[in-house]
Amino acid sequence: MSRVNRSPVCFTEAATPAGSTPLPMGFTYNASREHVTERYLCDTFSPGQAILFDLDLLRPNVSVLELLDAARSREEALSAFAHLVDTPGLPRDLHCCPIPTVALDVDSFGWTSSRIRWSMLFDYVFVWHLSFAPRYQAAGHPKVFVLPHAVDAELFGREMTESNRPLDLGWVGGMGYYQYIQRRRIIKGLAARFKMNDHSKQYTKQETAEIYRASKIVVNVSRAEFPQEANMRCYEAMAGGALLITGTPTELTEWGFREGEHFVGWRNEQEIPGLVEYYLRHENERLEIARAGQRLTLRDFTFQKCRDQILRVLQEHRNQFFAPARSWPAEEVSLAYLECYYRHQLLDAALQEMSLLRKASWRAYAKGLPMALKTLRHGIVLGFL
Repeated sequence: MSRVNRSPVCFTEAATPAGSTPLPMGFTYNASREHVTERYLCDTFSPGQAILFDLDLLRPNVSVLELLDAARSREEALSAFAHLVDTPGLPRDLHCCPIPTVALDVDSFGWTSSRIRWSMLFDYVFVWHLSFAPRYQAAGHPKVFVLPHAVDAELFGREMTESNRPLDLGWVGGMGYYQYIQRRRIIKGLAARFKMNDHSKQYTKQETAEIYRASKIVVNVSRAEFPQEANMRCYEAMAGGALLITGTPTELTEWGFREGEHFVGWRNEQEIPGLVEYYLRHENERLEIARAGQRLTLRDFTFQKCRDQILRVLQEHRNQFFAPARSWPAEEVSLAYLECYYRHQLLDAALQEMSLLRKASWRAYAKGLPMALKTLRHGIVLGFL
């Protein structure tokens, strides 16, 4: 299935499969830095079932009530509203939204304490790392659920023979950030020894699937600050029928994958080239592990299943509200918003929140002032650059 085209308007439609119960949802995103997980998840919805609001064309602190009014003006009645926490912005008035709200929290290992506070504004929270869910629950959120990274099932169903795998190794992913120093070193070293695709290119979802379907092996190197992450590359590699060699310990084992049966693990980067050479020479061993990983991935770890899980949760508690912030005093709500705008260095939104805090409580205003000043200083520095 091709990706939904997203035209530069305030909101567009994404693609829920035929026969499913209609439950139109709103999703906020930023076209300029859209998160791949949110994009692929929305791609599984059918036309009219996912209404997308581009915050690049609105305001990072636009009221969710305005978004609902805009949808109603187009005769689009939403049953739930979802926000990706990685988005640089946070719609206001979530605590009084007349429909259930959903936080999609993909990278919980970054700003974890802040993300937990923001989650309290939402009725439901979906996180992508099993080990983090208890922290959200311990903080007092009553509706926390876990989703895995996944693949688009429609891209990986066809069988591939070994003769159609011309690449020793396949790689798709960023290497430019400071968290990727080890990744960059490892992948560049492997590219000098083995036949690979152009690892410096950016690829579409469809092209990524084809690369992994054409690869015998995929070596995964996760982020430096969370090396055990089972990222999307792990699942795409296995879904494509390639042998996954990834760092251990890994979250994959928390999801039921077993080392030596579904994937191969590496513990230090010096052993990686030897593992690649071994499994290139021992085709039967490679294929046995790769096919077991592919079967499990395509059975249980697809974006279609993630979408269905979200819809099941919402339908189970239809039109019920669970966000702790719905009973918070106004100043506590404002401080949660201010922290988000400070973290993302959104100066105008932070100053507007400070204005609300000054009216609500001088004590809360004083508590928020350091965040506002740091955001202002950042804005001044950028102005001089």
